[in-house]
Amino acid sequence: MGPDLLFFLLLLLLLACPGSSAAGPGVTARTLSPCYAADLRPAAGSLVSAVGCTVLLTTPGLKATKAAIWEYKSGPWEGAIVSYAFDGPANTSQLFENRTRFNETDLSLQLVLQEGDDGLYRFRSEAEATGWLQLHVIEPLSEPEIVGNSSVKEGGTTKLVCNVLEGKADLYWWKKNGELLLGSDHIQFVANSTLCIVKASMNDSGYYECVVRNQVSQNETSFLLHVQNSANVVLPVILVCVIVGSLAGLFVWCKRRERPCRSGCR
Repeated sequence: MGPDLLFFLLLLLLLACPGSSAAGPGVTARTLSPCYAADLRPAAGSLVSAVGCTVLLTTPGLKATKAAIWEYKSGPWEGAIVSYAFDGPANTSQLFENRTRFNETDLSLQLVLQEGDDGLYRFRSEAEATGWLQLHVIEPLSEPEIVGNSSVKEGGTTKLVCNVLEGKADLYWWKKNGELLLGSDHIQFVANSTLCIVKASMNDSGYYECVVRNQVSQNETSFLLHVQNSANVVLPVILVCVIVGSLAGLFVWCKRRERPCRSGCR
């Protein structure tokens, strides 16, 4: 029996049958730096990491003598990431090609995460298997954008909306000129992503910052709001009214002067 056929039969045995003993120690995992400066801490039996990050999967206390396999399960899909027989090279699934690094010495696995890698992971040898590790893969947030009118009349109401184009934000908060904004009758928050300023005053002019966060990233952007003084709006209106009234009076005066002349010429 050739070595390739032997490896293939051994691999089928590993995939078809659970380990003969109880599940061994669980997989340990951590996110390798450099990555995103956010909450990437592992919890019992799980790890939260981000798209684009590299995670290291290790199997403390579990060894293999003939063959080893890293397995992945997500929904209805289940299969091998890397399978390895000690008398041949490691074989990597096409789904994970060009983004994994298998260490034949300690049997650890490095994996560059993509969307869709959210799922369960474990290591299995011919004798035993680890428990499943739950890996949560989250998309980091893009820089948000604030949509709204940059100018509002004094006494008016304005609305600023904070939009995130990539990723899903778990938390929003607002600041003005670097200071945290708190809700009130004057400052109102709608679904956290929308800021409403009711009866704006001159003191409401300034830079407004929207900060967004999820478990793997944090980002923010700023927006300059200018509140127009009501006098600056009323004065031009008064001037226009005066000018229009003056022109109308001049027109009437000219009409009256023309009437005697025309009657005399007849």
